[in-house]
Amino acid sequence: MFTKRRLELFVPAFLICLVAGPFVVALMVSRGAPAQLNGISETNRTSEEKEPSVTHTSLPDEVRGIYWTATTALSTRADELLAYMLDTGLNTVVIDAKYDNGALAFSFGSDAILSYEKKAFTDEKLGALLAKLHDANVYRIARIAVMRDGAFAAVHPEVALRTASGALWQDKVGSVWVDPASALVAQNAIDVGRVLYAAGFDEIQYDYVRFASDGSVNSIVYPIYNGTDSKTAVMQKFFKTVGGTLQEEGIPVSFDLFGMTFWSLSDFNIGQRLVDALPYADFISPMVYPSHYPDGFKGYGNPAEYPYEIVKRSLDEGLRLMHGFWAGSDDDLAKRFRPWLQDFDIGAMYTADKIEAEIQAARDAGASGWILWNARNVYEEAAYVK
Repeated sequence: MFTKRRLELFVPAFLICLVAGPFVVALMVSRGAPAQLNGISETNRTSEEKEPSVTHTSLPDEVRGIYWTATTALSTRADELLAYMLDTGLNTVVIDAKYDNGALAFSFGSDAILSYEKKAFTDEKLGALLAKLHDANVYRIARIAVMRDGAFAAVHPEVALRTASGALWQDKVGSVWVDPASALVAQNAIDVGRVLYAAGFDEIQYDYVRFASDGSVNSIVYPIYNGTDSKTAVMQKFFKTVGGTLQEEGIPVSFDLFGMTFWSLSDFNIGQRLVDALPYADFISPMVYPSHYPDGFKGYGNPAEYPYEIVKRSLDEGLRLMHGFWAGSDDDLAKRFRPWLQDFDIGAMYTADKIEAEIQAARDAGASGWILWNARNVYEEAAYVK
C-alpha cells in the first residue's frame, strides 16, 4: 500500500520543483520510463490494482494431512486442531473452499466468482488463517467440489441437471449437480482455483470430478452432455482443461478419485478413470477407505478389518494399471499418489492401530504422503511420524 506524505512547507517545495523539474525529467528519460504492466504505468497503479503478495509453503517431503471443513477453519476449533497437528507431526491441512451446497465459504470480491459467494467469511479472516498456518509451516490445500454445486446451478440454471419434468435433479442426499460437459463449469473450476491460490493456498484439490452416481441417475436430463460421446471422453476433456491450465500457470493441482479407479480401467458409469486424470495432476488422491469396499472384496470378508492390505493393494494396483500408459518409473509414479485414509468408524472401530496400519501401507507403497478423512474433524490420536 502506498501512503501520501503531507507537504508541510508547500511554497519551498514548489520552488524546488520549479528548479529541479527539468533535471528530473532528463534523468527519467536517460534511465527509461517506469515499466508498463498490462499497459498501465507502475507509478499510476492504485493500491486496489496492486495484487497482494503471498508466500507459499513448500511441499513437505511426506504430506501428513487432515481435513477441515470451512466452518472448522474459521472457528476456535482451528486453533485446537493446529495445536494437535504441531504436537503430533502433522504438516498439511485440506480445507473446504465450499459448503455442501456449493456456495463459496470465503468472500474475495472477484468478478469471476462474485455472483455466488456466500460471503459468510471475508478474505481478511481467510488471510489471517492462511498466514497463521504458513507461520506454522503447514502446507495448505484448498478442496473444491466441482460437479456437486447447487449454488453455481442457481446462478447458472442452464448447466443444472434436470428431470424430465424440468425440475432440478437431486441425488440421494438432496444435492444439486451440474453438467460435467459444460465449458462454463470447467471455467468456473479454473477461476475458483486461481483465486484461492492467489489468496495463499499452496495447492488446489478438485473433488466430485465425475458424473453423478447416487440416486436415480437414469432420470437425469443433461442440458449439454449429448449422450453420444463417452463419459470418459467428457471427463478427460475436463481434466485436461482444468488440470492442464493450472499446471501451465504453475499452480499445483490434485484430483480426488474413487478408490476403485485404481483397480480397473472401467469408468463405473461416472466417467472417472485414473488414466485420464493422471497426466493433468501433480497428485492423485484415491479414496481408499477400507470400509468403502464391498464385503468379500478380493477375499476380505469385511475389508474395513484389513486396513493395511486394502490400502497397500489398492496403491499397488494403481501402479500396475498404469503400465503401458506411464513412461516413467514405478517409484516416480508412486510419488504422484497421495491417498485419502479412513479415520472414522464405519465397518469397524478405527482405533490408532488401524490408522497406523493405513499410514504404513501408504509408505510401503511409495506414496508421497496421505490425508486423513473425518467428516466431523475429530481425529483418533495416532503415531503419524515415521
